[in-house]
Amino acid sequence: MSRVSSVSFWEVAMRLIVASIWINAGVFDKLLNPGFLNPNSNSYIGFTILYFSQGSIIKGFLYAVAFPHPILTGQLVMIGEITFGTLLFLGLTTRMAATAAFYTNLIYFLSAAWTGAEEYGINLLMMAVDVYLILYGSNEFSVDSLLSHKIKIIKDPKPWIIVASLVYISVVIYLYLMGI
Repeated sequence: MSRVSSVSFWEVAMRLIVASIWINAGVFDKLLNPGFLNPNSNSYIGFTILYFSQGSIIKGFLYAVAFPHPILTGQLVMIGEITFGTLLFLGLTTRMAATAAFYTNLIYFLSAAWTGAEEYGINLLMMAVDVYLILYGSNEFSVDSLLSHKIKIIKDPKPWIIVASLVYISVVIYLYLMGI
């Protein structure tokens, strides 16, 4: 296997593996879970936020942003995970999706890493893949690679990082202001 095809293979493999993790979490763990948004269920998002916040180094953030409105937070998390997964699977706006996914993984890591190796490891690994995808984007077998010939901005990571960061920060500020 040549160097180019080897790099392309691993980029596509990483993108598809991370996409499948996001889609699985968003669809099967949340969207299709009738208890996820139900306060009377043991799998209710509010209980998850409360549990993770207990030992988290960002406990204050979770109490200020996520806990005052757990159903809205759960809906946004579900929509985000499905969106990251779909965009990464297609290789569409890969850098923007990976940037938002990085922030989400960072929050999950800081919230839940204290619970054990599973939460610690998966979020740390996904953040590393997110950083790779932010820096290098989708090269082959992606919508981005098809569009990059006509839309040059696809290859520039800066605008995608800025857009994803502004959207993510706006959502966090919105959630915070709703909780005041």
